[in-house]
Amino acid sequence: MTRHQIDPRQFSDSDLARHLLTVRGVQWMNGDRGAPLALLLRDHGVDPHTLHATLRGTPVLRQTDLDVWVTACHEPAAALLADPRLTSQDTALGRRRRRVYSLGAGATVKYVLTVDDTALAADHADSARSAELTRDWLSGPAVERHRARTAAAFTGLALPDGERDAFDLLTDFVRPGTVAALAGLLGLPPGSVERYAALLPATTHVLDSLLCPPTLAAGRALVEGYDGIAALVDQALAAPPELPDGALAGLLRAAGGDTAPVRSVALLTLVVGARLATGLACSTVAALLAHPDEWDAVRREPARAEAAVAETLRYDPPVRVVGRIAGEAMEIAGLPIAAGDLVTVLVDAAQRDPAAHPEPDRFLPGRTAGAAPLVFADPRISLLEPVVRLVATEAVRVLVARRPRLTPAGEPVRHIRVPVTGAVARFPVRTAGRTAATQDGAVAAPR
Repeated sequence: MTRHQIDPRQFSDSDLARHLLTVRGVQWMNGDRGAPLALLLRDHGVDPHTLHATLRGTPVLRQTDLDVWVTACHEPAAALLADPRLTSQDTALGRRRRRVYSLGAGATVKYVLTVDDTALAADHADSARSAELTRDWLSGPAVERHRARTAAAFTGLALPDGERDAFDLLTDFVRPGTVAALAGLLGLPPGSVERYAALLPATTHVLDSLLCPPTLAAGRALVEGYDGIAALVDQALAAPPELPDGALAGLLRAAGGDTAPVRSVALLTLVVGARLATGLACSTVAALLAHPDEWDAVRREPARAEAAVAETLRYDPPVRVVGRIAGEAMEIAGLPIAAGDLVTVLVDAAQRDPAAHPEPDRFLPGRTAGAAPLVFADPRISLLEPVVRLVATEAVRVLVARRPRLTPAGEPVRHIRVPVTGAVARFPVRTAGRTAATQDGAVAAPR
């Protein structure tokens, strides 16, 4: 019997804690006996790349636990993410199991919890409808109109400019710039942007909590942060004449005034889009700092920031694991998959599959060989690709221009229990001194 995620709002602290601890305990025990997916999901004391190598080869899809399947190979991963029979909901059992998980459940928990059954649960048909709705507002050509404004969101941030002053890449630069960029893109009322900035950090586990139980405190904070951002969206949608002429107003017009789909798209952008953009920007900077020749290439030619971000999507993606549920009995790679089984794609492993990518463990911006990244093949987040790429690219481009001699001031510190996103909590960096680009705080906006 498949167990689905629960809505933490419906449970007391004691019941929610029991659910989270039980799932955590089961993942921990399964990891101790060598179950590879459990080792990855418990997110402790394992080198994922070493583990990924053991999962490649034949069979390309492996059963790692009761009614749970996993692949680390690119070709089947791409096929699985494109298969409409694999869904975000178990249709046979309704939209959610409403009982906490217990050791006597007789099944593996599928999704641990979720805070939204709409914005976070899109399937292929939902994705197609959203793509049509957002075509003129969040597609590639649409968001390109906001490139200069997005760059300005990062250019306008105050950074320490004293000799060898340190700052936190995430909290001082990437996240506040992302907040300003996304708020401007959607056209949130100016008075709500500060509140959005305050709420966003609490939503860090929004994707990770699907497959890995957060702590009780993090789970409650996630609900508070998500609901707070939802309230900001609802307030904006309740008074559309007062909205700036941003994507939110345009989406309302495209939807004929129907607020439900617009609300889902806005929440997906403001919460998940922000999580992916900040993760991608931080990972790109980390990769560039670890490869000084590539950092210098971006410094000399700022347009190369786009290639660096594109390669990071493959090399260190902002989504590492995607779990989908078989909506019907099916056969995948010659193996019988029962309805309700969990099929898990290890995106980061598949994107380093030597069968799909030459020299997969090298960071090579501008590479022309190899398959397309799989991150946005997940229909739940597919429409976010143009926005996430734009924000991350401008963050990297502006940072390199403003701090061309940036160096790490310590190792990036990651949150606990974030196997899906690898979310950074702190990223200390140090500037080697002032340059002409930073003396007046100005960086030329892209044309």
